[in-house]
Amino acid sequence: MTRLPDIRQLRVFIALEETRSFTAAANALNITQSAVSHSLKSLEQMLDCQLIERLGKKCILTPHGEVFLHHAKQAIKQLEGAASKIKTLNNWGYSSLKIGVSHSQSQYVLPEVLAEFYNTEKRCEVFVTTGDTRQLLEKIDKGELDIVFGIRRSKVEHEYQFSLVAEDDLCFITHPDHDWVSSKPENTEDYEKERFIVYGNESMTATILDSHLSGLGIKYKASTLVCNMESIKAMVAIDIGVGIVADWTVRKEVKEGILVTHPIQPAPVREWGYYLSNTKTLSLAEGKIIDIFSKKLSGFINTE
Repeated sequence: MTRLPDIRQLRVFIALEETRSFTAAANALNITQSAVSHSLKSLEQMLDCQLIERLGKKCILTPHGEVFLHHAKQAIKQLEGAASKIKTLNNWGYSSLKIGVSHSQSQYVLPEVLAEFYNTEKRCEVFVTTGDTRQLLEKIDKGELDIVFGIRRSKVEHEYQFSLVAEDDLCFITHPDHDWVSSKPENTEDYEKERFIVYGNESMTATILDSHLSGLGIKYKASTLVCNMESIKAMVAIDIGVGIVADWTVRKEVKEGILVTHPIQPAPVREWGYYLSNTKTLSLAEGKIIDIFSKKLSGFINTE
């Protein structure tokens, strides 16, 4: 296992960068100058590089030191943030939830969910991780998440508890001046000549889409792969290519005449819901956030 610097070494290194002086760093940390020198020497030996160069009474960062400084400050910031959150949770009556949410749900659904949840659960902190369903399920396995809100995967029912909340259909979207608006695609050649803009190639959505279109005999070149729904819509709005999204994510743009939807017949269907570990027993707070999420998600998908 790789040895890692301890917090004291990081604080000494950061103090040296901030003060540019061994004496000033020692005074700032209320330790001896020899302790500063020893800590830096141990850190440099551990990393097998020189981090600080002495120039008379002053010191400057080496190129290696410049690189290490960014990570050292980030590590201290993360640890201080964790300590602060734990202190808050240790106060009487506080609890926490760790949930995983797909990218599109975090954008469209999550803000309203948290607003309603925090309105009544004022002593519960929700820690959110976003990602593709596959990635988030791995975190359930490791005990890093309590609940994952995402797309149903096939052949995993025995591994997790999955509860279905809503279903949506995928469709094509184009610029209003695209050829498909006046002349619907009729054969594979009409599809093959298009540049498609598709949600990330390792996502559950892409897997469902590839399987479905292959079954329909539609061949397409997914030449632009992005992991942000707004980016897909923005690219299609300037006529870069044909997007494939859920119809409920573009209702506003269609109403405003920015985009046009085109059905895929039959449509690829995604099943949305939430996952729990097989041994999970829900707390009251977990049950409440599931109820709110289910209501909000269904509302977004089913509202015409």
